[in-house]
Amino acid sequence: MSNYFEIVIKPRFSETDMRGHINNTVIPVWLSDGRGAMCREHLAITQPWMVVNLTVNYRKELLWGSPVTVKIAVDKIGNSSISFAQEIWQKDKLCVQASTTIVALDMDTRKPVRVNDEIRQQLSPYLLAQE
Repeated sequence: MSNYFEIVIKPRFSETDMRGHINNTVIPVWLSDGRGAMCREHLAITQPWMVVNLTVNYRKELLWGSPVTVKIAVDKIGNSSISFAQEIWQKDKLCVQASTTIVALDMDTRKPVRVNDEIRQQLSPYLLAQE
């Protein structure tokens, strides 16, 4: 993924089983942490949204003791939705590929709203379609 934002996460021992294998329930949390770091911390996007679709493909085992890199790119920006392509890497190996779709919300009505032009502009450097 060339148009990506990335963060490094140090796996915690509590996220593992007795063999040091990262539990599969941790992966959606790390993916969410990556999207949050990109959108809220890096781009200062404050638009509320909710996840409406998450697809995770586990490619290789993740283990405790080595940091992981979460990579995030924008696959598509729809009217009220944003689809992210995400990957998790450990020791230069692709371990997880994921696709997450979120919908922008009006917090008063709890209904979807259009992704505004400012957010579209902020996310544009990360669009995969530019490749």
